Amino acid sequence: MPRVSGWNAATPRRSAPEMGAARFELTGSLKTGMTEASDVAALPGNRFIVVGDKKNTAVIVDADGKRSELELPGLKNGKSQLEGVTYDPVRHHLFVCREESRELLRYEWDASKKTAPVLEKTISLDDAGPSNKGFEGIAYVPGEFSPTGEPQLLLAKEGSPRELSLMGDGGKGKPLPLKLEREVLAVCRDFSAVTVDPKTGHLFLSSDESATVAQIKMVRDGDKVIGKLVQSFPLRDEKGKPLQRVEGLSFNEKGDLFVLTENDGKLHQLSRK
Repeated sequence: MPRVSGWNAATPRRSAPEMGAARFELTGSLKTGMTEASDVAALPGNRFIVVGDKKNTAVIVDADGKRSELELPGLKNGKSQLEGVTYDPVRHHLFVCREESRELLRYEWDASKKTAPVLEKTISLDDAGPSNKGFEGIAYVPGEFSPTGEPQLLLAKEGSPRELSLMGDGGKGKPLPLKLEREVLAVCRDFSAVTVDPKTGHLFLSSDESATVAQIKMVRDGDKVIGKLVQSFPLRDEKGKPLQRVEGLSFNEKGDLFVLTENDGKLHQLSRK
């Protein structure tokens, strides 16, 4: 069984609060200005960072729709290949993953200060599958919600096969795949984004092909982690039509869910009931 950084029998297990299905309602949207947006992550101060697979700069968006660009060092000119982004507010690390080159870039960056990200480490993501079916999303899992008791990164692989994996932020050891219930695979024909609910610690996983979000509870079972389906629900716009090209998910500090769509570069707000 592959081991994850921090995983051992002596690690105290911390369980997420026992809570059921979350409820949301669509309350608005923000324009990010990102061309071919590919993922979003929440930042302190009710802001978001958005990346796209064509641009070497990210976009910072606040709750009022104000936008600014953020340079990301270490990306070559041209297609950035960025498909995932997440932020660790404790260690002040920004992570972005590149699909075709199968790389995870870790930056030192305090999002609360006006400083530039510094590329600190490049981690290889070994993957023998098709280059266009690689890692589509990434999420930071706080220690209080992690099945290891320590902060982890969660990677979502789009297909061939569909997979969620836990790994340490230093890249040591092999990622540990979550054993997903068949119900999860049944409602998500592909995996396009993943995030962690700050209220429950549950995972929220989106499927672009299914226009669906699945709420998943992680349960530790010996050296395995099981992903159990809590609920799934369709993603609809103001007119009740399925959202097209869902590429990113993120929660703000209040627990509202934000859904990023690629073609229009919008963040759709689903307020928590």
